[in-house]
Order: sequence, then C-alpha cells, then structure tokens
Amino acid sequence: MNTFLDQSASHIFANHGIALDDVWVILPTRRGVSLFKQAIAHHSEVPFLAPHTIAVDDFITQASGLQLIDSVSLLFETFEVFRQIDPNVEFEQFIGWASVLLADFDRIDQYLLEPHELFSYLSAAKTLERWNLDLPKAAKPLVETAGTARYFQLFENLNMAYHALHLRLEEQGLAYRGMAYRRLAENVETLVRDNPAYEKLYFVGFNALSRAEEKMLRTLVEADKGEMLWDADAYYLDDPKQEAGQFLRKYRDDGWLFGKNDRQRIGNELTRTPKTIRIIGVPNASMQTKVAGKICKEEGERGGEGRRGQEGERGQGQGQPPSSPSSLSSLSSPHKKTAIILADETLLVPMLYALDESVTELNVTMGLSLRSSLLFTLVDTVFEMQRTMHEFRTRDGRDLKIPKFHHRHVVKALNHPFLQQYERVRNLLSRPEDDEYGIEHPLLGWIQETILTRQWAYLAERDLAELCQHDELLTTIFQRWPTDDPTVAIRSLYKLIELLRDVYRATQDAIETEYLYLFFTLLQQLETTIEKQRQIADAPPVTLRSFRQFLYELIRQTTIPFTSEGNSQLQVMGMLETRAIDFDRVIILSANEGTLPQTRRLNSLIPFDIAIELGLPTYRDQEAVMAYHFYRLLQRASDITLIYTTSPNAYGPGKGEPSRFIRQIEHELIPRSRGNITVSYPTVRFGKPNEIVPDKGEWTVAKTPDIQDRIRRTLTQKGLYPTALNQFVDCSLSYYFSRVVGISEEEEVEEKMGSREFGDWLHKTLETLDINYHLQGQPVDEEIVKAVLESTFKDVMKGRVMESGINLMLYDVARRLMLDFQRQQATLIDLTVLGTEQKLETTINVLLDSGEILPVKIAGKIDRIERYNGKIRIVDYKTGKVDLPGTKSGTDARQQLLAEGGSKWGKARQLWLYKYLFLTGTDLNPHQLPVTAGFYSFRDVKASLKENPISFGEGSEADYVTQTEQILGDLVRRLLDPAEPFRKTDAIETCKYCPYTGICGR
Repeated sequence: MNTFLDQSASHIFANHGIALDDVWVILPTRRGVSLFKQAIAHHSEVPFLAPHTIAVDDFITQASGLQLIDSVSLLFETFEVFRQIDPNVEFEQFIGWASVLLADFDRIDQYLLEPHELFSYLSAAKTLERWNLDLPKAAKPLVETAGTARYFQLFENLNMAYHALHLRLEEQGLAYRGMAYRRLAENVETLVRDNPAYEKLYFVGFNALSRAEEKMLRTLVEADKGEMLWDADAYYLDDPKQEAGQFLRKYRDDGWLFGKNDRQRIGNELTRTPKTIRIIGVPNASMQTKVAGKICKEEGERGGEGRRGQEGERGQGQGQPPSSPSSLSSLSSPHKKTAIILADETLLVPMLYALDESVTELNVTMGLSLRSSLLFTLVDTVFEMQRTMHEFRTRDGRDLKIPKFHHRHVVKALNHPFLQQYERVRNLLSRPEDDEYGIEHPLLGWIQETILTRQWAYLAERDLAELCQHDELLTTIFQRWPTDDPTVAIRSLYKLIELLRDVYRATQDAIETEYLYLFFTLLQQLETTIEKQRQIADAPPVTLRSFRQFLYELIRQTTIPFTSEGNSQLQVMGMLETRAIDFDRVIILSANEGTLPQTRRLNSLIPFDIAIELGLPTYRDQEAVMAYHFYRLLQRASDITLIYTTSPNAYGPGKGEPSRFIRQIEHELIPRSRGNITVSYPTVRFGKPNEIVPDKGEWTVAKTPDIQDRIRRTLTQKGLYPTALNQFVDCSLSYYFSRVVGISEEEEVEEKMGSREFGDWLHKTLETLDINYHLQGQPVDEEIVKAVLESTFKDVMKGRVMESGINLMLYDVARRLMLDFQRQQATLIDLTVLGTEQKLETTINVLLDSGEILPVKIAGKIDRIERYNGKIRIVDYKTGKVDLPGTKSGTDARQQLLAEGGSKWGKARQLWLYKYLFLTGTDLNPHQLPVTAGFYSFRDVKASLKENPISFGEGSEADYVTQTEQILGDLVRRLLDPAEPFRKTDAIETCKYCPYTGICGR
C-alpha cells in the first residue's frame, strides 16, 4: 500500500534529493514523525541527513522560544493574578472553575481573538442577565446579593486577568500551549519566515487548523517557504453535506487547498479501493476486546497465502464477506499493517489482556494512563476515606469529637489487590488469642469478619491500628490526615510507596513498579510547587482538598509510554494518534454514538452563541474533526471491522446505539462505491457450540436420592420450624436454596437499623424485662424500661451509631413503643409471665409412601408464655404489620394450611404450630387451662392480643393435636415426594423481598 506518508516522503525527496538538512517536516503527532522518517529513508541507498521532522506542538514551542509551564504551576500563577485583582477570591472556589477558565484562555489564543472584544461581549451579556427582562412587569425586581455581585464581577475581571497572566508568564519565559501558538503566529515573520535556519517547511496531514496555525501557515506558504501536503478524498471533499470535509472545503474556497498539481493528490480511495467491512455488535464493552483479540489470533493462524487469494476475488467485487469475524491477514507479513483503534481509551488494558500470546510484535502508541492503574484506585480509596471521615461526640457529654473512618471505605481498602498481595508476601495472620479455637487466620479477612461481626459502621484510627496489629503499611493507610496541612498526606504517600516497593520487588511486576516511580515523581513535583507557594507572602494555605485536586490533575495527565518497535505489524492506538497514518486493516472499538463521535459537550465560560459569533470551535467542529479522522483512516484500508456495544444498559454514552458513521457507511458510502465495498454483520457467540441454555422460566430442581437424604437428616436432626415450613409452602425453590443447598444472604455492616435489627432489639429488650423482672415478680416502671432499652441497644446494635441520623430517630420510636407497651401491660392486672424465649420441640412419626416411618422433629422458639384471664397465651412479638385471615376450621383450615402462601397464612401457620408445640412439648399448664396463641403488634400496642384463627373439629385440644399431626404428615410427604420437584412460585408478589431472585431469574 502506498501510504500518505510514503507519498509525502516521495514528494519532498523529489524536491530536495538528499539535501534535507535545512528542511523541516511538521506532522500532527510524534508517531507520525517516526513513520515519516522510515518512509523517507527508503528513497536513497546512501546515507543522508534526515530533514528536521517534528510534531507540531514541539515545533511551536521550539520556534516560539518559550517553555511550557506545567498545569499545577499554571493554576498557582493564575490564582496569584486573580488575588491581586480581587483579594477576596477564595482559593477553594477558584480551583473549581480555574481549569475551565484556562481552557478558554487557551482557545482564545489559539484562535487569535481580541481579548478586550470577547470579555466586553461577555460582560455585556452578563449585564443583560441582571436586567431580568423575562420577569413579568408586576414582579418584584430581584435584589443582587454579595454572591451574585461577585459572580458578575468575575466576568468583568477576566480581561484584566488574561493580560496580567500573560505578562507574569512572559517575565519567566513560560507559556501555556495556546499562548505559545499566539506568540509564534504574531511573530511568524521574524521567528520563522526570515530565519535562515528554516529553509523549507512542509506541513503534512493537517486538517482543522486553529486561527493561529492558519496565520502561520498562510504566511509561510505565501512566502514560498512553506508547503501544505493535504490528505483528502473526493468522497467527503466534494459532498457539501459530509461533515468530514467541512474544513477542507473551507480551505478550498479560500483558495489555498491546492497548490501546483495538488488536484492530482486528491484521491478516490474511499469509493474506488476494494474494501471488506464487518459491523459487529456485542453486549458490553469488555466483549469488544475479546472479539478483537479473537480476530487477531485467527489471522495469525490463517496465514497470508489463502488470504491473498480471497483479496484477489474481492478486488473484482465478486467475493462475499465472511459470516464470522474473519481474517485480518497474516500479522507476520512485512507489508500488512493492522491497527486496533480504541475510541474509548479506557479499554487499553482489557485490550492488551485480550490479545493472544502468539502476538509477539505489538506497538502501543497511546500510553498507559496512571489514572487507570491499580495504584490510583488505592490512592483514591485512601483519599475517599479521609473525605468521608465523620466526627462523633463522646456519650459522656464531653465536648470532644472522635474522628472515625467509614467501614465501606475501610473494607474497600482491605480488599485492594495490593494489600492482598502485601498480606501474602508478609504472611500476615491474626493472633491465635483472637479466635475462640486458637486458630490463626489471614489478617485482612479476619479484620473484615470482625468489622462485620461487631457491626462497626465507623472505626476510629485507634481501633483500626489495634485490628491491624499495628502493621506499618496498614496503619499508614488508616492514618488521619489534617484537612489544613497536606504535608502529612505527602509523607504518608511517600511511606506508602516505600512499603509497596517491597511487594513489587517480590512479585517482579514491571508495570506497577513504573507506576510507583511515576507517582513518586509527581509527589515530588507537587511538594516543590506547594513549598514555593508557601514562600509567597500572604499566600493562601493549600488544604487537603486542593492538594487532592492538584494531584489528580497531574495523575490525569501522566501516562507510561510503551517502548516497542515502531514497525510492528500490530498497532494499538487512540483515534487522534492515527492522524496522517494509514493501515491495511483496521479494527475500531466502541463505534457507538456518544463515543464516536463524543457526546455534545463543551465545558466553557463562553456561551455557545458568543462562541459562534466570534468563530470559536464548538461541538459541531469537534464532530467534523472526528469524522475526518474516521474516514481518512478508512481511505486506504482494505479490511475494516467496526465493533460497538448493543446493550441499552451499557456504561457510558451511546447506550447501545451504533455510531452515525456506521449509518453513513451503510446508506451513503456503500451506494457510491459501485460494488467495491462489501459489508457483513457477523454474529458473535460465546460458549461451547450448540450449548443449550436452560430456560429459567421453567426452572425446576428434581428431588434426587441425595437431596431426599439431606432433607431427611434435616427433619430428624435439626427439625422443622415454622419459618422453614412457610418457606416451602410459599416457594419450594426458595426452600431448596436456603434449607437444602444452604445459600445464605451475604452479610454486611448496616449503618442504620433495618426492620430485622429493630425487631431483634425490641425482642431482646422484652426478653430482658421478662427474665430480670416479670419472672422474678419484680415491678417494672418506665425508668427501668428506658435503662434496659439502652443496655440492649449496645448489645444488639454493637458498633452502630445512635447519636445522630435515622438511628437516633428510630431510638426515639423504640422508646415510645416500649413505654406504650409497658403502660398497656400495666392495665392487665392478673397477667402472669410463665416463660420467655423458650424453644419448644416434639417429635412425630410420619408414615412415608415407601412404608418407612420417619421420626420428624417439630420445633419453634416462642417469645413469651403468659397466663391471663383464665387462659394460657403463647405470644409472639411483631414490629411489623399483623394481618391474619378470617376464622377457619375443619377441612377448610386443613387445605389452606397445606397450600396457601402469603403473609396472612404464614403468620396463621406460625400461631397454629406454636399452639401445637405448647400442647405437646411443655408442662407449663398443670391446671389444663384453655390455650390460645397470638401476636402483640407494635404497630398498635394498645390493641389486644391478635389470636390464632385456626381450629379443628369440636375445638378440643386432643382433636387439635391429631389434626395438626395429620397435616404435618402430609407436608412432610410432599417435601420428600420425588414426583413434586422444587419449583418457582406462581405468586409473583412472594418474590418481592426474596433474596434468591437473582438466581432464579425473577
């Protein structure tokens, strides 16, 4: 393939031969510089001095004679400028909008705007805002506050700040990027045109020029000292509606697109070159990298010969596109270049992992962002711990605040791969004395288990140090940083780097070691800048928050460059790195609307209409630029694969919508290609061929002999409890997950009381009152209730905070409920408590269908047994709503106990079994008093006991026991019946709070 850089090198060599030592070639990217040098080297068999080949940003900086300032120092310099203009400007607020302002300054200089004109325009626009012209005439005019006055004053100060910043930087020989462009554009005659060091300058592969670039280039071209080498295609150049040619058409209309014989360099590669295009949709972003890796692997295995035969057929427009992701040609061929283009550059690491080990020659142009590293996630977690730290007052009333870390961030840090690796390298174990069996456990897991067991929602620095056994690295991470002194944070981060270095040395992780070194240098740079700032008189203090912002800005800009051979056959690049470079085969990932091109957003203080009026670039121009890069990349490629995500729930912009560029290819490019372009839509499948995926809608689990044995052991050893029985009746599949397989809900630390914890607390309070007072014949008053409520809170809620927030509100609710319940109980004069929190059990012999007699244990734990008004009452406490079915007896009650699900019948089944257990499993009724079961509902503590609505026959206790045992026998036989598999319930409302919906697919 005769690439654009090959054509440019031939043109330049034809003009100058080997006398290139005073010739300058300016390209858009440094990657293009490397490839151009290779291209021009092929034109002579004798050694010669290469032309000065340089990327455009490097050329501007060099020619302007200014040194670029780093972003953090620029922020400090800008703040000093604003502080001189407005002494009341606050540093923390300034940091929030400074980066936007500096980006606008950069654009102003790049497009050579007159600052006074722009800022006057802005001030006038803001003045109009203050007129409130949209308000009705009768409306009261808005009063300008101090805050709004300072807001409008900002725009009035911009012009002064712009000029002061320029002056301040020029005195130090510094500049930001746009400032360097402006200086060179305004002095291009003396700095470049009349400078004998620049004999001839070629600008290769440019498209959308800023006004500063355009002024420089026009000056040089008109003086015959510069020449533009454009890369354009007639497809988008001649079509006035095609956005990819927007800027080239403008240059053509202005009369400087074509020089001598330039029309001959405008090609028709997009429509005249045979191309195979595959458009592939996959469910999520990570699958894109797997598809790209699979394509590369298959091409390496396929080889070049068979592929060249296929290309010959397609060259005649007769070949059919493949039905699956197919060949990119042999990656080992010296003449076939392949590029994987990441429109979403965060996919770099997944893409590298997705490449097969057989890919040995690889060049990555993008660089690995420090922000995408595991080291950054650890640093970010540490900063987040500091940001979310809470302070709590002591319970003894002292005016002392105790800072505590939030448990979620502590657990997140403990689960970080670096700390896990550190634990393995150092062999960190818990102390034997901390385990009831004297067993040592991996330390980090033990810490997490302790936090969960103790329900510590917040942990003090001292508590964490004790849990971590004062390990040096862990105590460094869980150290509190003062908010007004970032030097403590810097020292902690230095120490963290030093301790992690030993881990990397043990694992020999080269990339992470490089990340550590880069992070160390960033800290040094930031520390030096902060120290310089402190030496300035009356300089505002740098807080921990602003230090974090500075550090993150540096991290965002920092990447690890990959070192590899520039002529590798496989290249991984971002879209901007492809400028002026051509490939035989192209794989573009994230070809979704919103990513390619990016969503319409422009973070600026300059309103859109003013930007349009002054000729500043908008999102429309950004989209046109991206369209040019896309189509130019496709111009000379013969094999193109476009991969996009199809899921509407996918992360990021686009949400499953293919890029508009894909639609343009389908409806505009292909019809104009006259059969030279073929397109296919391969389907990507993951998994084994012909694999059958079970339909979760019909999911059932057969009762195998092994499962039946497990159920038998449970029934005879552990017993059948009301909760398990209700679970089986409501949804047998839920019973299988919970009682047979033993899948439990994942425990986590709850910061606020849930309904279950709230109920446990009240149950524990009532149990304590019954044991210590009612069963001892001791009176109970309201002060005793309050004291017991507080002591049980400490036992049940453990590390939960009750001094503030919703827990404090729930504490007040609980106190009111307990006091109301105590007052209601005091009205029951002859009530006597007979027992509390008693576990009752009995055994029944069930005749199975096989003839086997199975001894089944029936058990339950009863909250309270009491005697009142000549009856024995089995009581269960309910903090939630109690709704029971109407009175049922005989056959009707029997059928519904066997089959009826839902909350009403679940509670009725519970009372039914409690009464049965009391009648068969206790001797607390020597006088044979009538027995009933019911609920005390704390939703209505003043109401009487809500009694069991179930009865049988004549209502005798013997009949009740007989009928109950028959019903239980029927339920046990159903539970063990192999002909009745475990299945989902048809009552969807039952699934509302089920923890297993993620498994069964509901």
